[in-house]
Amino acid sequence: MSNNKKYRCVNCGEPCSALYKTYGPTVLKLTKCVRNCKGIVDKYIEYDPVIVMIDLVLMSREAQRHILYNTKFKAFWKLFIILMMLETYAVWRSDCLFSIAVNTLCDVGNNYTINATTIHIPISMSLPETWRHNCKGWLQDSRTDDTDLFIWEKDFYVQFISTFSGIIIFISTVHILMKLIQLFATKCEVSCELLLKAFSLGNMSVVFLLPALVWSSAGPAHAGLVHFALVFLYTLVVFYNVFTVVYERAAAVTVSVMVVSHCAKYLTTFFSTPFLRGLVP
Repeated sequence: MSNNKKYRCVNCGEPCSALYKTYGPTVLKLTKCVRNCKGIVDKYIEYDPVIVMIDLVLMSREAQRHILYNTKFKAFWKLFIILMMLETYAVWRSDCLFSIAVNTLCDVGNNYTINATTIHIPISMSLPETWRHNCKGWLQDSRTDDTDLFIWEKDFYVQFISTFSGIIIFISTVHILMKLIQLFATKCEVSCELLLKAFSLGNMSVVFLLPALVWSSAGPAHAGLVHFALVFLYTLVVFYNVFTVVYERAAAVTVSVMVVSHCAKYLTTFFSTPFLRGLVP
């Protein structure tokens, strides 16, 4: 195993020079973490990929360190694009918690193009004037069966750009805030490539929206709402684990950064969608 690359112990995150040592054509010995935990640096190099996937779903930090630091993970950009398109489709279809929140605050009614699920709030809420103006941009005109499909496709691309803008703001906010915190703590350099890998790994939770996208009309609205809420909470926990692995900050710091970054992401999407729809004729 080459020593040119810095690996990480999956148990404690300590940098290591090698994952195993070769003693012959068929003899390998896994390296132990001699600097900290004294355990095996990376047990997952002997595991089947299916086991690694199961541990990732179970939010194992050891499995996340294995993927981020001890594998090449070259296809992360493909995963990034696929998950972004899936998230875009969920927002466009109003099959996610963010869209339901927008529908509720903006009082969006049912129309032909979206599943406008709303949450009943027993109190009266008044949005600022600028927000109410943006709410109009979330209203999609009712369309008949003979409507040109190009119009639907164009609106999806607009939503894709809006979602992409929100993701860029999310990643940038996380990185900038963590960089600022590094000024007062032990430095932990994080490259842009590693940050994109971490986001792609954390955003894999979007896959759990697929059942709602496929069978959204098969059950009651409140069941879908519970599903979206559980997926959103799962996403928060996964991102918390991933960014804890990457930045190695205290729990309170990571949670605070996560809250601010998600707010920045959703506000960007909320304001950019009406703006982009206004630019496209």
